[in-house]
Amino acid sequence: MLRLLVIASVVGVILFVAQSRINGFTDIINNFLEKWNAPFILSLFFVSETILGLIPPDFFIVWSNTSSMPFLMLSLLAFLSYFGGLLAYYIGRSLGKYPKYRNWLVDKFSSHFATFHRYGGFIIVFSALFPLPFSTITLVSGMIDYPFKKLALLGTTRLLRFFLYALVLFKIF
Repeated sequence: MLRLLVIASVVGVILFVAQSRINGFTDIINNFLEKWNAPFILSLFFVSETILGLIPPDFFIVWSNTSSMPFLMLSLLAFLSYFGGLLAYYIGRSLGKYPKYRNWLVDKFSSHFATFHRYGGFIIVFSALFPLPFSTITLVSGMIDYPFKKLALLGTTRLLRFFLYALVLFKIF
């Protein structure tokens, strides 16, 4: 848990420093994202949010502010992220059924299973709110058969993250 906190803090500080120190950081990201149409960006975002969260959602949150209806686009991004995490859970469940992946998982992480089942709710909420790959946590949750209903309920905090980050990134307060 301490490692997760340190990693999340480092990523948060890097993003904060980049946004505050690099002149036109938001413009650089916006210029890149404006070259692509909304369906492509939303598709890319959904794939990223399903497969290990490869692209930080903060870039997409900033992009949503450039649309004619930023809060509608932000809401769409938030729900795509949430559903991407749920899909990652089912991908994890499917992978967990294959002996090759299951054995690898057991060999590498069996000592952490009990911890994840005990503190999994906290880990899910933490990854949903902070710059950790939410889809990675949901994928692992599926692989170890974490209860889906708990994950789906706790994962709704992912929606909150988008709106809280938007308040900061849109400079509302």
